[in-house]
Amino acid sequence: MKKTLTTLVVVLLPFVMSVSSYGAGFALYEYSAKGTAMGGATVANGAEAASLASNPALITELEGTQIQFGATVVVADATTTVNGDSRSLDRNIIPVPNFYITHKWSDDISLGLGGFTRYGLGGEYQDYASWAGSKYAYKMNLETFSLTPTIAIKANEEFSMAMGLEAMIIGFSQEAMLIPMDSTSRFKLSGSGVNWGGNFSLLYKPQWAEKWAFGAMYRTKVKTDLTGRIRTGGNPILGMTTPPYDFNLINADVIGSIVLPDSITAGLSFKPTDKWTFETGIVGTFWSSYDQILIQYTGEDKTNPFIRNLKNYKDTFRVNFGSEYKINDTWAVRAGYVFDKSPINEKAMDTMVPIDDRHIASIGAGYATDAWTIDAYYGRIFGENLSGTSIKGESVKYSHGHSDLYGITVGYKF
Repeated sequence: MKKTLTTLVVVLLPFVMSVSSYGAGFALYEYSAKGTAMGGATVANGAEAASLASNPALITELEGTQIQFGATVVVADATTTVNGDSRSLDRNIIPVPNFYITHKWSDDISLGLGGFTRYGLGGEYQDYASWAGSKYAYKMNLETFSLTPTIAIKANEEFSMAMGLEAMIIGFSQEAMLIPMDSTSRFKLSGSGVNWGGNFSLLYKPQWAEKWAFGAMYRTKVKTDLTGRIRTGGNPILGMTTPPYDFNLINADVIGSIVLPDSITAGLSFKPTDKWTFETGIVGTFWSSYDQILIQYTGEDKTNPFIRNLKNYKDTFRVNFGSEYKINDTWAVRAGYVFDKSPINEKAMDTMVPIDDRHIASIGAGYATDAWTIDAYYGRIFGENLSGTSIKGESVKYSHGHSDLYGITVGYKF
């Protein structure tokens, strides 16, 4: 009999973003060095091939064929305290790669293909063997990569729109120890899958207000079907009937599905002179659809064959502000600020995302020739502390959460 594992992926997703320095929950926004330097405020200005990730409608402004590739490297740190016992993450370096290619098919139609990361996490706690928090997770890794074929249409001089598909490839693993100092209570959950979604975007540049522009994008929910396995550290782990575990843990294969939330992005750009560009924007993510993790076995029926981990995430928002100043035709400097509201429920905390609301400051520079562009940036994430409880009623606190971001993007125009 087949049974379903609802939200296998999310058990890992919540951590990369929080521990690393990314978006609240487990969303990533490091799509290009230029965009991240401006705090993601490139929804209504600054068309580049990487606009396939931030607002695909912007690629109608690009000529010929253009490619970009790059990466952000995240160095993250955070501490989680469970019942007064604290553990910090091992210093972890997380790469986030991306690539983009666009082609102007005709005066009115542009095509594109982007490859980038929208969700991810990775980390391991120090000295976890004697830590009560290990029952939730002491090591986790999630890698995703999205491919987004896109078509953009320029309706007239004022209005452009685009739509695209998204194929998201996911690989993950999570390790936990249900009883401190007992290696036989250790288990590892791992799996992989592909999910599908889409996006719709627009760009409005009114001729009656030439210095202003408005951009917006909607990303649909995506449902991921997963196949994976649970492996224990010794004999079957029986009779764990208190939250978050309600199962008899055995070596077995599992299947599952997860619905990742939809979101709405909007940005308003103002260009007072040829040298200055300013933009402010907002992202609303409907995290309330991420309410629990439910893992069940495949094959023959088992006694209590599931793990249920309640999350009860809240809908959140992310606001940003960014600016760019063009020193000349070759050089530009940029800066940005982001406030990223966390969706974590303080009554359902665990060890996966040890950080609350985030403040992100960034700076960067760009160099451009007729054919080449090189952009680089540095960002710093400052995480707020959070105190609450787990669903078991244990006290949990997140503290000292911060990350450093380093990124570079190289582009070429044919």
